[in-house]
Amino acid sequence: MRTLADIAVPVNLPKTFHYSIPPELAGDLVVGSRVIVPFGSRRVSATVTGFPEKAGTAKLKSIISIAGPPLSPDLMKLAAWMADYYLHPIGMAIETMVPRAVEEVRPKRVRMLRMLDGDHDMDAIRGPKQTALFLLMSERLTVPFSELGKFAPSTIKALCSAGMLEIFEKDEEPAAENQSFTPDAQPELMPEQAAAVSTIGEAVARGAFETFLLHGVTGSGKTEVYLRCIGALAGTGKGAIVLVPEIALTPQLLNRFRKRFGSRIAMLHSGMTDRERADEYRRIREGSVDVAIGARSAVFAPFPDLGLLVVDEEHENSYKQDEGLRYHGRDVAVMRAKLRNAVCVLGSATPSLESSYNARSGKYRYLRIEKRVDHRPMPTVEILDMKTSPKASLFSPKLAAEVQARLDRKEQALLLLNRRGFSSVLICGDCGRSLPCPSCSVSLTFHKNVRKLKCHYCDHQAEPPETCPNCGGADLKPLGAGTQKIEEEVAKAFSSSRIERMDSDSIRGRHAYDELLGRVDRCEVDILLGTQMIAKGHDFPAVTLVGVVDADVGLNLPDFRSSEKTFQLITQAAGRAGRGDTAGEVIIQTLNPNHYALRHSRTHDYDGFYDEEIRFREELGYPPFGRMIKIEVKAARENLALDAAMTGRDRIRRLLKGKETILLGPAPSPIAKVRGKFRFQMLLLSKRRDLIHSLAIEARKTVEEKFGKKVQVLVDVDPVNLM
Repeated sequence: MRTLADIAVPVNLPKTFHYSIPPELAGDLVVGSRVIVPFGSRRVSATVTGFPEKAGTAKLKSIISIAGPPLSPDLMKLAAWMADYYLHPIGMAIETMVPRAVEEVRPKRVRMLRMLDGDHDMDAIRGPKQTALFLLMSERLTVPFSELGKFAPSTIKALCSAGMLEIFEKDEEPAAENQSFTPDAQPELMPEQAAAVSTIGEAVARGAFETFLLHGVTGSGKTEVYLRCIGALAGTGKGAIVLVPEIALTPQLLNRFRKRFGSRIAMLHSGMTDRERADEYRRIREGSVDVAIGARSAVFAPFPDLGLLVVDEEHENSYKQDEGLRYHGRDVAVMRAKLRNAVCVLGSATPSLESSYNARSGKYRYLRIEKRVDHRPMPTVEILDMKTSPKASLFSPKLAAEVQARLDRKEQALLLLNRRGFSSVLICGDCGRSLPCPSCSVSLTFHKNVRKLKCHYCDHQAEPPETCPNCGGADLKPLGAGTQKIEEEVAKAFSSSRIERMDSDSIRGRHAYDELLGRVDRCEVDILLGTQMIAKGHDFPAVTLVGVVDADVGLNLPDFRSSEKTFQLITQAAGRAGRGDTAGEVIIQTLNPNHYALRHSRTHDYDGFYDEEIRFREELGYPPFGRMIKIEVKAARENLALDAAMTGRDRIRRLLKGKETILLGPAPSPIAKVRGKFRFQMLLLSKRRDLIHSLAIEARKTVEEKFGKKVQVLVDVDPVNLM
């Protein structure tokens, strides 16, 4: 009989802990069992990772109880891989996979009444009420108490005492979806779609691991390919996971899947209540669901058997977790598929350079769809040089005229500016200073609609001052433009139009996305403006014009991916135009009309952009030609943060000794102070993953041993955010 268990506890320590197993639990524990254990003065949920022969210490604490159903073997293998790859404690990696609500929120219990088997003495029934209850139970056998309101407790008790009925409790079933959906007829596939469905379907049928990169232009029907491939799993008992990059995309996509697959769909995202998340998790685990759709964390959906994982818009940065376990949902999806012998499909109109490189080098299978559904033309794209445009307006005369033309024709227009707020900063006309955030090394953004200055990094808010805090001058004026300023200008220029703004300031509440997208879809909105949220995956047939108000936002950031991100954003935004029967047009306003990211977006030329960008990456040894790890050191004092970063650097330098690794830094992070903490960062680049992993571990260990809790060391493997 097993007496010892190796337990992964969710604490920031790179090890597991031994506990004794109480005899009454010995037969119930397996690798993956979720248990409650004492840890220090607390009781915590933890996970069994093994059963050692010998204890690591003489005095062992004992497991208290079982917390819930065990994690499947493939999820345990995935947790071990994530802990190793992302240099994160395995206990905390597992906690990232298991929503806390699943174990903390217990299902509601409902009282039920049921008919007992056997021959019942009809003479024991007294009066019309008992007779009516007996007849009801004879017909239905089991009835919830909520439907027995017309029967007095004494009536129910009498038939229970007579041995005819019994009261019991059971878990309440999740509420059924109220909205009804018309069954969706499958559209006829285009030849390229049909070829993709056939190729992916064959791989799914083989039941062997394979990763596909589905590169389809915007409007080419990639979602229909997903639907057909998932439909092929019907009757096999295997489930499918579909990841989307934003919660904003979930309602639209969910509606399409429900119309095809009915109620056997689960949704997982951060906007759900704990009760909703726990209910969906249980439905998936119990096999009541065929498809789980959600944002990044849905990759951990606990299907008993998994056949297909789809990562829609695989290039999106939001798949990368920025705190805690810094995993990338796309890469974890590929690894989970590998561990389950499942198929993974990465879909995008603008694939990440890493995925394109993997496809071109044979690691992934490459599928391409170059034509839009029904042979609809790609939108025409015009680049306007704003250096020659009047400075009085954010809109060139050309863009303003094209918006008006859409309004006249009862069509819709989208306007993109990837910067929220009214203006970037309030500037003093006397001394030229902006108003800084007290906790971060950024200027406060002016939000005119609420008359607030806000920091978009630490959420600090302040009232706009009457005079400049630096010189006392009264000439404070907004500089730069955000979505609120665009909204104000649009309202003045097109006063009779129906305007909506979509950004993280305007979209509040759990159903706000769905409601706004519904109004746009019903053509109750003439002009939709906003940040990158409007550029991602939406399908609005009446949109015939997309205007990119300022294409230079983000183009010159100190990030080696800035050109790639700009190309992707503009190409995706352009793809919202002309998805219906009317051809689309895109107007891009910029001060850098000859930048290669813009030149290639004008002609929808992904390959041309890839060829230019990949040469730059290869020259510098950046991904995909080398692995990268970011080491960030944070402290409340700038000199302390720098001293700690230099200590880490010195340790790495001593270990390098001519090995094929590049160390960049330490240098202040592009945003050097956030939430009162000064930040310095280093980048490790190498073709050898094992080498830079060991260097990062040694650097972190050295800094933590010397400085303790006075500094924080963050290790980010395959970083996406370098700001």
